[in-house]
Formats: sequence, C-alpha cells, structure tokens
Amino acid sequence: MDKIPKFDSLLTVFESKETSDSVRIGTALQLAWLYRNVSPDNAYLYAKIAEDLSKQNQFEKFEIRAISYGGIALRNRGEYQNAMNLFMQALEKSTTIQSLEDEGYAHINIASVNIYQNNYNEAIIHLELAEVISKQLKDKRMLGYVLTNYGRVYFSTELFKKAVDSFNEALDLRKRENDLYGQIVTYSDMGTVYAETGQYEEALRYLQLSLELNEKNNEDADTMVGTLIDMARIYRNQGNYNKAKELAEKAANISVRIRAKHMALNAFLELKTVERAKGRYKKALEYDDLIEAYKDSIFNEEIRLKLAEINVRYLVAQREKENEILKKDQKINEIIIERHTIILFGSFVLIFVLCLFVYYLYRENKNKRVINHTLHIQKSELELQSKEIHRINDLLQAKSQDIMDSINYAKGIQKAILPSWAHVKTFLPNSFVYFEPRDIVSGDFYWFKNIDNSKGILIAADCTGHGVPGGFMSMVGETALEYIVDSQKIYYPSQILEELHARLSSILRQKKSGNMDGMDVSVCLIDNTNNTVQYAGAGMSMTIVDNNKHQIIKGASRGVGGVSTFSTCETHTFDYTPQKMFFIYSDGYADQFGGPKGKKLKSPNFRKILEACSRLPIKDQKQFMKTQFESWKQDEEQVDDVMIIGFTK
Repeated sequence: MDKIPKFDSLLTVFESKETSDSVRIGTALQLAWLYRNVSPDNAYLYAKIAEDLSKQNQFEKFEIRAISYGGIALRNRGEYQNAMNLFMQALEKSTTIQSLEDEGYAHINIASVNIYQNNYNEAIIHLELAEVISKQLKDKRMLGYVLTNYGRVYFSTELFKKAVDSFNEALDLRKRENDLYGQIVTYSDMGTVYAETGQYEEALRYLQLSLELNEKNNEDADTMVGTLIDMARIYRNQGNYNKAKELAEKAANISVRIRAKHMALNAFLELKTVERAKGRYKKALEYDDLIEAYKDSIFNEEIRLKLAEINVRYLVAQREKENEILKKDQKINEIIIERHTIILFGSFVLIFVLCLFVYYLYRENKNKRVINHTLHIQKSELELQSKEIHRINDLLQAKSQDIMDSINYAKGIQKAILPSWAHVKTFLPNSFVYFEPRDIVSGDFYWFKNIDNSKGILIAADCTGHGVPGGFMSMVGETALEYIVDSQKIYYPSQILEELHARLSSILRQKKSGNMDGMDVSVCLIDNTNNTVQYAGAGMSMTIVDNNKHQIIKGASRGVGGVSTFSTCETHTFDYTPQKMFFIYSDGYADQFGGPKGKKLKSPNFRKILEACSRLPIKDQKQFMKTQFESWKQDEEQVDDVMIIGFTK
C-alpha cells in the first residue's frame, strides 16, 4: 500500500537525461494521476509539463489527457472555475480531433465540478451526454463513472433511494469489468449514503467491503484513508471509542507514510475528537501540536500559489502608480507637442519669409547656394523634431494601453474569484448585492459558503485602500477565509474574525514589518433549520429593519489585521423571519459626497434609505439603492468602493 517507492521509481525515469519525450510524457501523466489526491499542487505541475511536451511533439491525445489531469488537480484543490476552464478546453480539443473516448471523460469531469458547485441540472446534462458516448463505444468503465456520478447527484439532492440504486448498478457493472478501483470507490460511496441516513450497520458493511478489497489488492492508499476515517466516525457515534481510535490511528499512520497532509490532518482531528468523547481531555490536547503543524503546512502549501497571483497584483499596483505618472507626463507632453506645433507653424512661416529673403538676396547678392544650404539644414532639424514628438506620443499611448490591459485583466481575475450571486441565491433566494467599485478593481469583496444546504456563511469586507492595492488585500482575505472555513471548519462568526486577524498578521508578517493593512468585516451565519442569524463585526455594523424601524448592530471598534492584539468581539443572535430585512455594507455609500451642497450623505441619511428600501419587493431593492446613490452623487467623483448586501427569510 506504500506509494513512495512507486513515486521514486517514476521520478527516476522522469528525471533521467536518457528518457525520450514520449516516455517522459507518459511518466509525467502517471505522476499527475498518483499525486491527484495526495498533493494536487504536484499533480498540476506534472500535468502541465506533460501538456507542454505533448504540444511540442504534436501528441494531441496526450495533450488532452494532460489538460484533463490538470483540471482534476485544480478540482481537488478547490479551484472549481479554473478546473472547469481546463475541462472545457479538453472537451473542445477532443471534439476537434473526433476522439469520442476523451469527449466522454471530459463530460464526466465537467459534471463532477458542477456537482461540487451544486449545479445539479448542468451535471445531469453532461452525464447524459457521457452516457450516450459510453454506450456508443460500449465502454463499460466509462459507463461505471457515469453511474457513480449519477449516484452522487442523487445523494447531494437527498434522493437516497435513487442514489443507492445508481451505486448498485455501477457496482454490478464494475464487478463484471473487474474494475477494482471502481468497486472500492463505489462501496465507499454506498457506505456514505447509509451513514447519512443513520443506517450505521449497513454503512459499516459497505465501508468494510471497500477496505478489504483495497487491502487485498494493494489498490489505493488515498481511498483507504478516507474509508478508515468514515468508519472511525461511525464507531465514535455508536460509542465504540476503542474501535474508532484503532481505525483513526491506522488512517493517520498510512497518511503520514504516503505524505498525504490533508488526510493526516483529518485523521488526527478524528483522534482528538475520540479522546474528548472518552473524557480524556489531557490526551486530546496532546494532538493539538500535530494538528497545528499540519494546518500550517497545508496552509503554506495552499497559500504559495495564491501568493504568486498576489505578486502579480502587486506588479499591477506598481504599474497603476506608473500609469498615474505617465498620465501626468502625457499632459506635459501634450503641452509640449502643442507648443512645438506652434513653433513648427511659425518655423514654416519663417521659412517662407526666409525664402523671400533668399530670393531678395539672390537678386541682390547672387548668393543662392549658401542660403539654400542653410534653409535645408533648418528644415531637416524641424522635421526630425516633429517626428520625435510623434514617436514619444505613440510610445506614451502604447504604454498607457498596456497598463490598462493589465488592470482590466486583474479585474477579470477578481470577478472570477467573487462568488456568483446566482449561486448565493440558491441558498438566499430573497437577497441582493449592490457592488460598485470606485476603480477598475475593488477593495471591497463578499464571500459565501453553503454548509450542508442548511447553514450558510455570508461575509462582507472592506479592505485597506481601493483600486489595485485594495484588490491585493481582498485576494489575501479570500484565501484566508477559504482556509479558515473550508479547512479548519470554523463557522462561529466571532471565531472566524479572530482567526482571520491571526492569518492576516501571519501572511503579511505584520509583527516584523509593522505593516498596518487590514480590513473591516461583517460575518453572518444563517441557519435555515433553526431560523436564526448570528452576526459578528469588526470595524463594521449591521442594520436590521423590522416594521419600518431600523436597529444598528455594532461590531468591534477596529477591523482585523495590523500589529495590535485583536479585541474579542461579540456574536449576536437574531430570529430569521420574513418581517426582518438584514443589511451588511461597507462605508462607501454613506461617505459619498453629493446632493445640492456637495456634502457627505452620512449614516443617518443612509439608514433612512435602507428603511425605504426594505419596504420594496426584494427584486426592486438593488435598483433602488443604485438609483438613490447616483441621484445623490450627481457629477461628483465616487470617493470609495460601494457594497451593500440585503437579505431576508
């Protein structure tokens, strides 16, 4: 079950100077596949190498597979949009070269990303296309993947009976095809369904079948670890702590051996939970150092690639400053050009006068050759000067366009990172966001996470600065929130803020540098089951409008980030009812200058607008806030980024 020797032997072949390109491509693809769960970063690296070599050698089939493996690595890393882009690219290329097999697997991969993003209708469409192709090719292995993913759609939509039927059909097919890996995964999927429905004995039976088949055939350590942890959780829920500990320890040992940090972290977290359940709190605390070490290691690996993107944004920020300088220089040069034009016109007049003068001299002094030579030199100098002015102007325009293209590209990246509001509305149907950056990129951002379709975390943040510097900070904040909520499973609003403060201080090395950058943040935990909203803020407030009266919920006085110790903030709990309208927002709206006297709108007037907004149907509220803002601003410059989020039951 140890993968390390296999990795090492493949790496030896891959790194050998005598290895041909075709063998190196095949080896890189094998490494990408083996690393896909253990280390998605390495998987993506080898997939990219295989893709580049395949392009050089015009191996189109290998290129499609490399693109697909890169997409799988990004999907496992949680970068769903980037993964989707690669899978769509693989689909387009496979269609172009008429490779039905690659086309079928591309549809399956696209469906898998849609399942992760809760886009179940889209997933079904691609699975149906893959099913048609698998039957046309009589490819039973492909059909097995189709049936398994149908089961996962049914499981995610709580159609548990249909999920079991689909998994059973996939299992029968994979047994006939002797697809051991497929059987192991399907047994594990069935165990997950039964565990979710509280049928623990059936769940354990299928998980045990997955485990035994995996151990017997030395098939896949990654899947084995996940199965062991699932079984440990079931035994813990049943009160069989010794068995739960035994399985969790086995999972931890395998994870450490194959260097699977995410899996090792989950195993140690389960061991800590078991010890706490047994009442052995001192023993549970012994796991904290291990858990923190793995969290930091994983976070550092995950943040490494994000920081590379952040560095790009830093360069864009520098270019934005350069652009401001260039704009000033351009204005100066426009004045210079205008003056040179006048000089040029005057010079031509002068030339004309000189010509008359020469003619006069010719008649009077018979000295035409000397005068003509002098005029020729002067004319050449003026032409060269004119050409140089035009060249400088063209260069300034090209540089300005290049910088604007870079900033617009940064805008596209930021837009891709923000969650689509259509996705947010699947959980909060009665909601809106009014998002109006001051510059091309924004220092305000919002973030959302759906937890088991029963709870959702909604966050609004206002970063230090606006434009590219603010966009840089928003990238850091989004990365930290993904780690805190997705990896650490921290959902309580005040704890999210405390952890976010610690992460920002660590990433920006603020204690060493004295850097004071940070952000004001509002965090809402919305519980659809218990009909509650929990709120905590740092440097921000929330406004609740109930029966045309507003209530201000103040957060901590300062935001997160910076060198100061973060003061503990309070989490407030409210009933989540259709009569209440909840608003979280940045300060850009209230700080806007405008009106008849060109003054700030200020908070009291802003909250009157919120009260008026809450009386409208939810579908009209975004446009109302936009219209009010533009009516107040009139011809004034927008002073800051603007973001308002409203929602109700």
